[in-house]
Amino acid sequence: MDSIFRIPYVQIITKIDLTAVNYKAKADFLDSLIQKKSGIGEGKTKKIMLILGSSRLLYFDHDELVSFYPEWEIYNLSSAVTTPAYYDYQLTKLLDAGIKPDLVIMETDPNQFNQNSVFKSSNLTYSFDLGYVFSNIQLFGKDYVSFYLGRKLFAVGTYKPYLDQMWKNYKNPYLTNAFEMHKATYDYILLHNGNGLSPIDNYMEKNSNSLLQTSHRTLDWLFASYQRSGMQFGFYEKILSRLNQEGIKVVVVWPLSSPDFESLMEKESLVGFWEKEVNEITSKYNYSILKLKNDPSYSCNAFADGGHVAKDCYRGLMRSILLEYFRKYEPNRL
Repeated sequence: MDSIFRIPYVQIITKIDLTAVNYKAKADFLDSLIQKKSGIGEGKTKKIMLILGSSRLLYFDHDELVSFYPEWEIYNLSSAVTTPAYYDYQLTKLLDAGIKPDLVIMETDPNQFNQNSVFKSSNLTYSFDLGYVFSNIQLFGKDYVSFYLGRKLFAVGTYKPYLDQMWKNYKNPYLTNAFEMHKATYDYILLHNGNGLSPIDNYMEKNSNSLLQTSHRTLDWLFASYQRSGMQFGFYEKILSRLNQEGIKVVVVWPLSSPDFESLMEKESLVGFWEKEVNEITSKYNYSILKLKNDPSYSCNAFADGGHVAKDCYRGLMRSILLEYFRKYEPNRL
């Protein structure tokens, strides 16, 4: 019976949303990078940039990156709702395969260090392999390892057999569109160096009240039951330690959200405690955090919702990242 829920068609009518397909596409894209490493490892002709982030770094325009930054090959391994553990998994696979990027862009954010985030239902459900989990068992702990094994052994752990919901999805007149969107999303990620297919493309929210409301909803969702995750801090430090040992250049980015959301964040005392701790760990390995809200070279006034910039702002985002790179590592070229 459980095998039925490993059939792709059954999985989609069980869960129509794009979470699973995004993680599947990123896993397959990562595997494709490793398989073709002759062009991005030794003998490479361009500098390699690796982006590790959440949905806030997911939607760079691939064609613009190719056009504006021809000396870089930019690979985007971001996915929705991510954590340092997810970044470490991807980075470990690449470095162990002999692929050494010239620059790693890594997002950081208070919610990524929340013990009560959706880590279990996102990263732990749709990513990682058994070898990685067991090699990091001390960081994951028995609760997360048990959860991971349960999801991997039994498909119904992820694709719940709620027959009434499955029937509704099956009868949904837009089901064909959902299948097409799944395929389009998967294909786009693999064909565009991992950059995501935005479901809202160039949309920007023009209603200030809507931005305020979505800021409140996002903050409530992220921080209603916030608890510091020692595990995620452990993975964060593991990443920086490995990058430092390998001599890899790094720009750690704390992305910008709408002014309403940033104002609400400033009132949360937990953000200050997180910022102090993450700053200490980052500086321990001679890195620093690019905090876009304080960066005079970055300007953005277009937002998809309270927590996300509109796609139009991604141009300025990459410019600020590379300016930080040149300030730190190639100041003679400024």
